[in-house]
Amino acid sequence: MQIKRVIETCIYSCQLETLKTFYSGVLGLKVVGEEDGKLVFLKAGNSMLLVFNPERTFPSNDILPPHGAYGSTHFALEIEREDYEKWNGRLIENGVTLEREFSWNTAKSLYFRDPASKLVELITPGAWPVE
Repeated sequence: MQIKRVIETCIYSCQLETLKTFYSGVLGLKVVGEEDGKLVFLKAGNSMLLVFNPERTFPSNDILPPHGAYGSTHFALEIEREDYEKWNGRLIENGVTLEREFSWNTAKSLYFRDPASKLVELITPGAWPVE
């Protein structure tokens, strides 16, 4: 038995509409589901980025355990190596402030904050031993 991959990553924010616009408009993720004021589901390649409003998802319910957290979050989204400069330009064109660029052994990363101050990284393949 082995874990195959991370299928979903969840971030928490009360700014659902702002984040939906950012992740779908600026980063090009496809919105595949939403519930007004509660959650937004976005497709990120072969996985999902979920945005939950902790004020609406932390209280217990009959279906799922409570979901909620406050504070900072970090996650990385993989991009193609040949698209690195295009992504850099797209972020700048959309008014996104780059906090840092970093070169790993064979990978490169762009770090920036989303509108809810979550630290997002766009990274090319090679930093981690994953396919």
